[in-house]
Amino acid sequence: MRLVAHAPNRLRWDAVPDRPPGPGEVSVRTHFSALSVASELTLLHAGPFPAALGYQTLGTVEAVGAGVTLALGTRVVTTLGHASHGFHPAGRVVPVPPHVSDRAALCAILGEETHKGLRKVRPRPGEAVLVAGAGLLGLLSIFNLTRRGVHEVHLLEPRADRRALALTFGAAAHAPGELPHDRFQVGVECSASPAGFTELVSHLAPGGRCVVLSDGNGGALSLPPAFHQREVQVVGSSDGEDYAAYAHWLWAHAEPRLDHLFPLTVRPADLPGLYSQLQARGRPVSAVVDWRGALG
Repeated sequence: MRLVAHAPNRLRWDAVPDRPPGPGEVSVRTHFSALSVASELTLLHAGPFPAALGYQTLGTVEAVGAGVTLALGTRVVTTLGHASHGFHPAGRVVPVPPHVSDRAALCAILGEETHKGLRKVRPRPGEAVLVAGAGLLGLLSIFNLTRRGVHEVHLLEPRADRRALALTFGAAAHAPGELPHDRFQVGVECSASPAGFTELVSHLAPGGRCVVLSDGNGGALSLPPAFHQREVQVVGSSDGEDYAAYAHWLWAHAEPRLDHLFPLTVRPADLPGLYSQLQARGRPVSAVVDWRGALG
């Protein structure tokens, strides 16, 4: 079964076909699927419909088609979303080594997508970086920056609990209104908030560079006067380029604190009701759906 929105706020479990994998395909049985909260809430409200919900998934290889050398039972990360099982070309699943936890492995998908965005603005030695928003995208951006040797990484985030979490990843954390303008050479928009984006751009130095990673935005992002006055460069970024290469790096840098990005675990039957809870203040960074033992 797969969770699909067929109209605004109307969810249904649809059947996933049971069939042998074709040549070059693998069948993956889901163990965990992770929520991308802002993106999924946007899909749930605005479509386009029908919209299959979820994205990053961890499971095991259940069957393989002709020409595939992956062993049955191999633990892999992929992008089935909130589904009990599914099929992918073998090249789109990434094997996970035994020492990497399930939740850390789930970071490989959005980790590469944030890293691709950071590659577009390429912080140089000595430059200061400001990340707006400490959701999953923002915290993975901080992880990528600090673990790759960027020494001055700051966070702009209204919630104190998320600022505290960012501190554990090596960023200096600030509430809105605390920072001086013209301070940062690089900005990373992960807040999904028009006000957050406006403040982020206002803190960039002349000639600063900004990448927009958020896509589940709570309103249109508008360019403030600082964009023109300081000749700021703004670029968007979406899907990753090489998930396997990023995962290879992540497996060498995985650490227990990545598990803290997924503090809530639910069963598939509880997932539809979880979305209404996630619209309230105080929602977790992300959550995982535990599919082990579920039918479908």
